[in-house]
Amino acid sequence: MATALGLISGVATPALFLSFTDPQTADLIGTVLLFSITAAFLLGLWLRLTSLMLAIFVFATSVAQNLMLADTPLVEPFWRDLALVGAVLLSYTGLKRTEISRAAFVWRRSTPRLRNDQVVVVPRRVTAGATAADRAQQRARTTSAMQPLTRTQAVSPQPALERPKPRLVSATHGDSDEVENIFAAL
Repeated sequence: MATALGLISGVATPALFLSFTDPQTADLIGTVLLFSITAAFLLGLWLRLTSLMLAIFVFATSVAQNLMLADTPLVEPFWRDLALVGAVLLSYTGLKRTEISRAAFVWRRSTPRLRNDQVVVVPRRVTAGATAADRAQQRARTTSAMQPLTRTQAVSPQPALERPKPRLVSATHGDSDEVENIFAAL
């Protein structure tokens, strides 16, 4: 935004438009476009779209200014602008989809506020055609079907399977009971 206002040096805004317009019109178009995209980006309006537009505009202008229109290619300003493009793109890629809407300064979707005399309506499920007797019958069928699962049964503990004790193998493969290498045990 400061580059568009002429406060600092940066990308030359008319560089993209010099090929088909005169210099004053190209400067006007480039300045207005850069300022409007940057303002929308800073306000958080359509954050993904504006950051992508700003990154493409800065990258294309930098390529045209530093690599195509220059007599000798200027690499240092091109890399400065490329770092700016990376920073602009990283500003929204770290945000989750739900956080992007909260990043906007304008158009925040807030929850509606209730006055003191208003009542909050909590929705509930309504079944059509079911009478109290039908619901009681359904509940009784469900309860009797679930009874074998909910009944506590005395379960006799089964004996655990005994694992064979590990056989110790000595490092010398002899008949001695002493193990020299602890990692040789299988």
